[in-house]
Amino acid sequence: MDRPRHARSLILGVAVALFMTACGGTGAEQGGETAAPEATGATGTESAAAADSEAGGEGEADVEELLAEGTLSGYDALPFTDILPMEEGPIEVEGETPDLVIGFSQTCFNHPWRVAMLESVQAEVERHPNVDVVTLDGNCDIVKQTNDVDDLLARGVDAIVMSPVESDGLVPAANRAVAAGVPLVVLDRDVFTDKSLFIGQSNVTMAYGVAQEMVEALDGEGMIVEITGLVGSSPAIDRSKGLAMALEEAPGIEMLTTGDGEWIREPAVALMDDWLVRYPEIDAVFSHAEESSWGAQLAISRAGRCEDGILHFTHDGSAAGFTSVSEGQFQADGNYSPFIGDIGVRAALMLLQGQEIPDAEPYDQPGQYLQLPDLPPVTPENAEEWMPRGWGDFDPPADPCA
Repeated sequence: MDRPRHARSLILGVAVALFMTACGGTGAEQGGETAAPEATGATGTESAAAADSEAGGEGEADVEELLAEGTLSGYDALPFTDILPMEEGPIEVEGETPDLVIGFSQTCFNHPWRVAMLESVQAEVERHPNVDVVTLDGNCDIVKQTNDVDDLLARGVDAIVMSPVESDGLVPAANRAVAAGVPLVVLDRDVFTDKSLFIGQSNVTMAYGVAQEMVEALDGEGMIVEITGLVGSSPAIDRSKGLAMALEEAPGIEMLTTGDGEWIREPAVALMDDWLVRYPEIDAVFSHAEESSWGAQLAISRAGRCEDGILHFTHDGSAAGFTSVSEGQFQADGNYSPFIGDIGVRAALMLLQGQEIPDAEPYDQPGQYLQLPDLPPVTPENAEEWMPRGWGDFDPPADPCA
């Protein structure tokens, strides 16, 4: 496995748009889902650190520059260091300490949620002096991320950690990695083919918990709408499953309609604009992403429907989202942490050492699944406790109905 060391903290082919939601917010993906090229939201601003966007392009930027707005306070602040724990120091493989290079293929870096995942990747890599990481930005594009995986294979990386832009679209790239004998660890959203390991929280049980909060708040009766994440992505599929489970237990709640919010704000505004015309009574909005909830609130304000008291139940787990819960804009927020990249790195290193992954089990897709424990839904009762532990260093948009 000996090869020239890759420069630590190098990010190749980056086209990054960090959408910070301070003073108006953005349209950007959150909470384990990105899937389409993103635009700023209805009132958003954009801060970009751009470079050549072509796979293997010459444009490069230091990861330290990308993480300048990072929020991780240190390794001990990561929520899952007890999962696959690993001692700090060189990694031994067959009695030697070779230079190891892990390729990290990220969906894109258009939102602090995705940058936070990179922070956790870096936090683990920096604990092991013979381990480097090469990070590629998929630009929220299936073709680009597919090319990125091929690029990593051509570079001869020892393992690949990937958070795919879309579950079906990255299947061919994943198949090539597996065929090449390179350990492939998939984070946050799955690829529906063989891989070494899929790691993630359960979007089903998380959404079920949020939906239970909604059922309780509505006293089991009412009419709701659902703004999903990008259709076809595994988190969107699973969050809809969790909602459906809760609704099966609450026959008094009627689902009026559902629409694809793409994890960002602008589509949610458009959906809600239409639904507010079509439906004179809406009691609650169940959104797969905080950005969608903020977008729905903007539409409600513009339509003059603030007095309707429409409730908002959402997901993603940002500090800004938790603040919105505390201030009464959201009634519950699914607690979905982006700080899981360190687990992916540890899993990749264990696989390179020939170790089995404890607690990984077969599931309904090829490969094995390491399910992370659920974190509790954040509600007004526990929002103050969780606000310091949410990701992102930005403020929520002002409540348009205040």
